[in-house]
Amino acid sequence: MADPGLSACDPTFQESERCQRLAETLRNIELPETRKRFLAPLIAEILGSEVSGEHGLRTLLYVGTTWRVHLGKVRILPNLHRLLCRWSVGWVPGPDILGILQQGARLDFPVLRRALQEAYESGCFPAREVIQVLPLEAACLRERTRNLADNADPYSLRTMARLLPRLRIYDELADRLEVLERESAEGVSQDPDLGLLRFLGDKDYQRLQDLVVEMGVDRLPEVWRVQRRLQLDPPVVSCLFSLSRTLRLPREGASWYEQMVFWAANVQEDGSFRIPGKVPAASVKLLQKAGVACGPGGIGFRPEDLDLTVLLDEHTLSADLSAGSRPKPPDWKGLVLSNITRETLLMSILDNPKCSRVAGLVEVVVVNCKSSQVLSHIAQKRELHTGHQNKGVPAALLRSRMKIPMTLLRRFIHLRFVSRAELKDMAVRAPRAEVAKEVADYLASI
Repeated sequence: MADPGLSACDPTFQESERCQRLAETLRNIELPETRKRFLAPLIAEILGSEVSGEHGLRTLLYVGTTWRVHLGKVRILPNLHRLLCRWSVGWVPGPDILGILQQGARLDFPVLRRALQEAYESGCFPAREVIQVLPLEAACLRERTRNLADNADPYSLRTMARLLPRLRIYDELADRLEVLERESAEGVSQDPDLGLLRFLGDKDYQRLQDLVVEMGVDRLPEVWRVQRRLQLDPPVVSCLFSLSRTLRLPREGASWYEQMVFWAANVQEDGSFRIPGKVPAASVKLLQKAGVACGPGGIGFRPEDLDLTVLLDEHTLSADLSAGSRPKPPDWKGLVLSNITRETLLMSILDNPKCSRVAGLVEVVVVNCKSSQVLSHIAQKRELHTGHQNKGVPAALLRSRMKIPMTLLRRFIHLRFVSRAELKDMAVRAPRAEVAKEVADYLASI
């Protein structure tokens, strides 16, 4: 984005990275007036109702959840147990998952489940031999994600709009389980990640609170305190926005800031919410499916009981559900772009033969993806870079700034893949010097 203060609204990065970037910039600014000028565009966004404001407020409110939240979702090891059951009745797993299941078959499930449940309930971090099971559960969760992506109909936008948020949440959980096990082995502290407070430190964080009060968002520090106490993931914050948009709380057309202030003011001591008001008749069934209790007096729910995929759109952002249904999704490319940072999910989608036939889809991934692993996968798999629907993929790979190995790119430096005019342009303007040299040598040889 043109204004550096709006980096907190950039959806191509996850909230944790946006939060860290914002904090690093603020730390490097000494003068309060300069900090105000830097924050002014971001404050203007959260005081509005554009989607960028939701991204910005999620960044400001980012609080990484504790190990207990992750453990609570897998404490009975559901995915590992499910695949072991399928294997026992004749399912043939792939070689990548077979070793995982062979390890899982030797585990004592009742003992592990009891230990994980006790850790979750007591708040005492589990022993090393117990936490080692989490990578196995993560691998089985990734297999479930891959299977769901492979068997979905990519031409049904309704199906994909419903499925992609779920796949994205599964993929993020698998990432966090692996990180948790790795950090446990390294002895990293498992205290909650308090977002801006962690990245800024106490002194700069207090200065930031004073600044936002001076800038007119005087209740933001209160929201920060509530958010740190509840430790809600960014998608859960968007679920609260979905509910306020659906029920027109606190008023019709409220800004993102007003909506979050409303929720912070209505949280109960036990962390639940009970909000008086009238629920649109069309939305009752949908909200109940999402874990929200609806009655004549209003709604009530606990954030941990919400089914996020019902309350979020295909980008895992908030949605207006007052019509009793989720909004119509964008085209297929829009759905893929909303998951462009999720490597495992993206590769699962690309491995579906139906997806590679969508004209221009793979080229869109190459242009927007920042993962060398995904781009190398596209360069290696023939059906992802050949055919009329993928005619722009070889040139896009050569123009990519990512460090794709030259051994994979060299085959595309040929008139069979890229026109002479494009090759001449790359010989001068290719972002990578080694690509420009290879292209120039090829042109000199023909």
